[in-house]
Amino acid sequence: PSRFNLWYYANTDNRKALSVGYSGGHWLDTKNSSRHDIMPYVNWRATSSMSLNVGLRYFINHDDSQWVTNEDLEDGAQRYVFGRIDQKTMSFNTRFNYTMTPNLSLQVYAEPFVSAGDYSNYKELVDGRAKNYEDRYRPYAYSGNANFNIRSFRTTNVVRWEYKPGSALFLVWQQGKSDDQEFGDFRFGRDFSGVFSAPSHNTFLIKFSYWLNM
Repeated sequence: PSRFNLWYYANTDNRKALSVGYSGGHWLDTKNSSRHDIMPYVNWRATSSMSLNVGLRYFINHDDSQWVTNEDLEDGAQRYVFGRIDQKTMSFNTRFNYTMTPNLSLQVYAEPFVSAGDYSNYKELVDGRAKNYEDRYRPYAYSGNANFNIRSFRTTNVVRWEYKPGSALFLVWQQGKSDDQEFGDFRFGRDFSGVFSAPSHNTFLIKFSYWLNM
């Protein structure tokens, strides 16, 4: 189907201590599909050695012909199952940088993330090359459940100490949380509280380097 696209952005002077920005994108086609991307951010430099950046990403996706799965048929052929998906995805990304001394610094990154997709109007592909969109599919009573609700949280925290010129010690802590459910509706409070109660996996790393001055 023919499609219309629009993308734009705007931001204030990023040389200032406080700056904000926004970027967005929108597309829609003639067969009831559309997508909207909303991405504002705030950047704050409290001092010359400390900065904080916080951004929101909010994606709304309505796709009338989203692939779901392939099913094997008795004659060895495959059925290509599609459906309409109504999906919402939201994440908050945070970056914090702090240089305590010329030789000691801290970097923090954190992002909670939720994506929920609700499927309806299942159909099977009958002629992917048909000129008319309506002739490419026919209704299909799909017995599975393709709905999803994915929650995750990722953070990486790095301390860097250059204890002598050219030689450094890195201490790293990474944490990942993830969970998924079989319902497709998006609810901000329920889903983001589920992000932080999801099972977690922690990783600790140490990197040591020493400069040999021969």
